[in-house]
Amino acid sequence: MSENSSSNVQKNDAARLIPVLEEVYGPRFLHFVLSLPDSRDAGVTLSEKQAEATIVLYGWLQTVQHLDAPNRWINLASLATARTMDAEKSNASVLREACGGAIEMPQCAEGDEVYRILSGYARDAYSAFLINRPDDEWVMGGFFFHPDEGESVEFYKAVLRDAQLRYLFPEYVDRDPDELDHAALRRVDSLLYFDPGQGGSYQLPLLASHLVNSAYTRCAVTGDHSFASYMDAVERNLADARAMAAGRTARLPVVLGFSNIALSGIDRFELPSGHLRRVAALDACFLPSKVSVDALLILDVPVRIAVKARHPKNEERGVEAWDRAQKSFREWRNSLQWQVDCHRLAFMLADSETHRSGAIQVLQVAVNPLLGSASAWWSDSKVQTSAAAVSIDASKVEGFRGWVEDVTVQHPRSLRVAMRRILSAASTRTDPTDSLVDAVLAWENMFSDSPETSLRVCGSLALLLEPFDRDKRRVLVKELTGIYATRSAIVHGNAKEPSVETVYVDGDRALEAAVEAMRRLYKNPELLRSQNASTRGKEVLLGLIDVH
Repeated sequence: MSENSSSNVQKNDAARLIPVLEEVYGPRFLHFVLSLPDSRDAGVTLSEKQAEATIVLYGWLQTVQHLDAPNRWINLASLATARTMDAEKSNASVLREACGGAIEMPQCAEGDEVYRILSGYARDAYSAFLINRPDDEWVMGGFFFHPDEGESVEFYKAVLRDAQLRYLFPEYVDRDPDELDHAALRRVDSLLYFDPGQGGSYQLPLLASHLVNSAYTRCAVTGDHSFASYMDAVERNLADARAMAAGRTARLPVVLGFSNIALSGIDRFELPSGHLRRVAALDACFLPSKVSVDALLILDVPVRIAVKARHPKNEERGVEAWDRAQKSFREWRNSLQWQVDCHRLAFMLADSETHRSGAIQVLQVAVNPLLGSASAWWSDSKVQTSAAAVSIDASKVEGFRGWVEDVTVQHPRSLRVAMRRILSAASTRTDPTDSLVDAVLAWENMFSDSPETSLRVCGSLALLLEPFDRDKRRVLVKELTGIYATRSAIVHGNAKEPSVETVYVDGDRALEAAVEAMRRLYKNPELLRSQNASTRGKEVLLGLIDVH
C-alpha cells in the first residue's frame, strides 16, 4: 500500500468515528475543535490533521468510556482544557489550530495583567462549555483548568495589585503581593455577600474560575455562544467585577422563567427592560432539566456587593456580617418582585381576548460575574393554574411592548395591592372563593374609603367602566354591588353562605371588572397617579376628572 493510500485509509477510518464522537462530545464541540464547516453533508472528508485530531478525541473517549455520563462529561472537559500538548494553550486549542481553525484573541489594554492572563484562561476553557451535558444529570456552572503554579501566582498578584479588584479582599489591600508566596496567596480570602442573597466565604484562587464560568452563562442568556461573544462576555465580566469591588453597582442579567406563555411564530422580542424569548438548547448550562418553562424574560438588574469584610475567624463574626446584609437582600428581592409583577400585569392587560390570562413564574436565575455558578430557584413540576395562557404572536408584539413600557414606568405604588390581587385571582388561586375575595380587594385598593365603602367602590367602578351611558351604569352598579355583597358574606361569615355557583360566577365577573378597570386607569393617567384610593374615588364620583 502506498503512503498516499495508507493516509487515505486513515482518513476514512477517522471519518467513520465522527458520529460516535458527535454523540458524546456534541456537534458544537466537534465543529470548533476540528474546524468543520457549520453545514456539511452526511459524508465527511477530513484533512490529515483533522483525521489525527479525530483519533486523539476518540482516544480521550476510550479512556473515560467506563465512567457514568456525568463523570465522563467532566473528565472529557478536563482533557480538553488541560495543557499537556502545549504549555501555553489547552489541548483543544492546539487541536483546533492544527486543523486550520483560528482563535482570535481580543486586544489587551496596555498594563492590564489581570485581563491578559484571564483571557488565556478563558480561551482554554471555551471548548469544555461546548461539550454535550448529560441528559440525566443537571449541573450548574462550567469548567476551568488551573495551569502551572507560576502563571497562577502571576494572576493572584495581578489581582492584588489591581486598583479595584484588590478591594475584594479588604485584609490584603495594603499588603505587598510580592511578599506572599504561592501558599500564602492561596489563603487570601474575604467575606462577600451580594444583593440577591448570594455569597459567603470568598477565595482568591477561585476568582478566575468565577469570571470565566459565569461568562459562558452570560453568553447562553443572550443566545450567542460564539467564541467572539464569549470573549466579550469575559471582558464585560471583568469590568463589572471591578465596578462591584470598588463599591459601585453593575447591571447584571437575571433570567425569569415563566410557564403559561405561548409564543407563536416568534422566537424573541425586545422589551423596554430586556427581552422575552423561547427556551433554547444553550440554556442547559443554567436551566434545571426538571423545571417546565415556556418562555424566559431576561432583565438587566442592578447588583452590588451588600457586605464586604475580612474573612471571619469565628462563627459569631460571620453571623454578624450575614445580619448586616439582610436589609440589602430584602430591598433587592422586593425591587425585583416589583418588576416581575409589573411585567405579569402588563402581559395580562395586553391580552385583550380574555381577562383570565396569566404568566406563572417558575424560575429565577441571577448571573453574577463574581460567582461561577448562577444563583437559582425553581419549581420542579408544572404549576397548576386556572389562568388562560398568555398568547403572543407577531401581530401582538407591539401591543405587548407598549403595555410593558406603560406599566413598568407608570404603575404607582399606591396600586401595588390591586396589581398583586389581580395576578393572584387570575393565576394563583384554585379556590373560586379566594379568587373572588382577591378581585374585590383589588377594587378596594383602587377606590375604597370609609364610610360607605360599597357605594364608593362600586359607584367609582361603574363610572370608570361606563362613563357615557347612564342606563348601563345603573345596571352595572347594581351588579357590582351584588358581587360586593357576596364577598362580604364570605369574609364576615354570614349564616347563609352564597352558593358555589354564585361564588364562581361573581368571582369571574369581579376579576373581569378589576382587569378592565386597571386598563381604564391607564387610559386616564390623572386617575392612575391619584394619591390614594380615597382621592381617586372622590375624583371619579364628584366628576373632578373627566373619565375617557
